[in-house]
Amino acid sequence: MIKLVLSDMDNTLVPLGASFVSERTMEAIHEAMGAGVRFGPATGRDYFELLRFFRMDESCIRTGILSNGKRVRVDGTYVKTVLIPRDALVRIDQALRPEKGMFLVCYPEDTNLLNPAYGVGTTSEELAVFERRTRFNGAVVDEVPDEPFIAATIACPGPPERMDRCRQIVAEAAPELRIVSPIPEWFDIMPQGVSKAAGLDVLLEALGITADEVAVFGDAENDLEILGKVRHSVAVANAIDEVRETANYHIGSVDEEGMADALFDIAQAARAGEMPRFLS
Repeated sequence: MIKLVLSDMDNTLVPLGASFVSERTMEAIHEAMGAGVRFGPATGRDYFELLRFFRMDESCIRTGILSNGKRVRVDGTYVKTVLIPRDALVRIDQALRPEKGMFLVCYPEDTNLLNPAYGVGTTSEELAVFERRTRFNGAVVDEVPDEPFIAATIACPGPPERMDRCRQIVAEAAPELRIVSPIPEWFDIMPQGVSKAAGLDVLLEALGITADEVAVFGDAENDLEILGKVRHSVAVANAIDEVRETANYHIGSVDEEGMADALFDIAQAARAGEMPRFLS
């Protein structure tokens, strides 16, 4: 039986750019939880961002893998937190300066529902493009502020070759960090060894369940590692090619509310003591 459902957010549970999880998907989440199945996000988003997406319904995020594994949450308590070293972010910022259009965005550990973030060494106009796309409230600063950061991202507008160039820059400037792309023209920054997959190991131990009792849903590059760790790996129809090839199962697209259909199926199966039909 499935005891835990972990879902990516952007373009898996909610369309990129949407403000909230749909009412039908929220209903499906609660249906699954009511049937005894834990639900949680496995996402690059952090707590307050998620609280806003879930319409202030904290029950949907009491357990999960947040900030690409930098936080792991179990029943409302963080069992793991990893911050990004400021000195490494400073080196990345300096290395990005000669690259037109590329810039660093830093998210403070001490945050709130407005999801404030710093766009480093960019312009208000450049920052606004990604504010609208990824739903944060940015302020332009000249250098990386001296405070703790739970997350950081890189804006990288342009063709795929630019993305490759950005990977090279980060690898040389801060080898203790790595970057993965959740959406085009955008990278998440993580310490080496930190990932959704590593967060899953922490979560399984804390909950006392096995990987075969987990269903993981995703669509993008930052989902590949965790999808590869579980038998019940599921791609939405709009997923990138690599995710569709990695996943063992497939559901409808985010625009078709494929996750809601899957969660209703999981709830029905849990009550019957069976496996969901789409995992057959």
